[in-house]
Amino acid sequence: MSRFGYTQGNSFIHRLNPSLNLLVLVLTVSSVIIFPHWTLSTILFLIILISFKVAKVPIQLKSGRTKFLLFFSLMLLIVQVMLTINGNLLFFAIPQIGEIGPFFPVTDFGIEKGLAMATRFLLVVFSSMLFVSVTDPTLLVHSLTRLRIPYRYSFTLVIALRFLPLFDLENNTVRMAQKSRGISIELGGIKKIKRSIRYTFFPLLVSALSKVESLSMSMDGRGFGYEDSRTYLRTSSWHKSDSIVLLLTICFLFFTILLSLGYFPITLVA
Repeated sequence: MSRFGYTQGNSFIHRLNPSLNLLVLVLTVSSVIIFPHWTLSTILFLIILISFKVAKVPIQLKSGRTKFLLFFSLMLLIVQVMLTINGNLLFFAIPQIGEIGPFFPVTDFGIEKGLAMATRFLLVVFSSMLFVSVTDPTLLVHSLTRLRIPYRYSFTLVIALRFLPLFDLENNTVRMAQKSRGISIELGGIKKIKRSIRYTFFPLLVSALSKVESLSMSMDGRGFGYEDSRTYLRTSSWHKSDSIVLLLTICFLFFTILLSLGYFPITLVA
């Protein structure tokens, strides 16, 4: 199975309108851009984790992908703390040893800025993962079409969502095929990177191009794009719960705007 893509379910989040899911994702990312404080990003990130639990979508904390995301966010935190010298000095990362040092002052502002950067990164990535996991691409096309968006443009987004898990499966297939032939694909050093590109990227590229060609021929054979409208086997609908979630999201966005304007006593981290 692919690590990416839509996960079927019957939870409250799965039943929300797909276009609403997209709007909530955009407004959530916009809110942390409007008010980039680490407390806001942390609260939203915890809500995203709870949403994963409610939707019964596994996060797979032990997977290499999640470990890399957590490691990268930790590196963002460390780099920001080490490079930010503004604020009140707390201690030095490397204390003075004899006549050498100290180096890398750690300040309260640096810690806040590092936390803001790391939590924003995690929020954007995991909220996008949640959107892809709970949003049916087919229903997303229909919901966007109901918003008067031409189906040619909405279909482009669906192709990206459909091909993401497909390419992931193809990548796993290529890697298993190389391992069965005794070829170990490892990263580290220029030679190993070139070896990985040669034995993994090129076969994946050829496979992707063949699938794109088959898809274009199939679309032409079905007359895709010859009419301004099209029919759908499955359709999306708007419920009362969607209106409530939309209202709460808009209210939260206005709240973050008020925070950025200084109506509440929270220090802004730029």
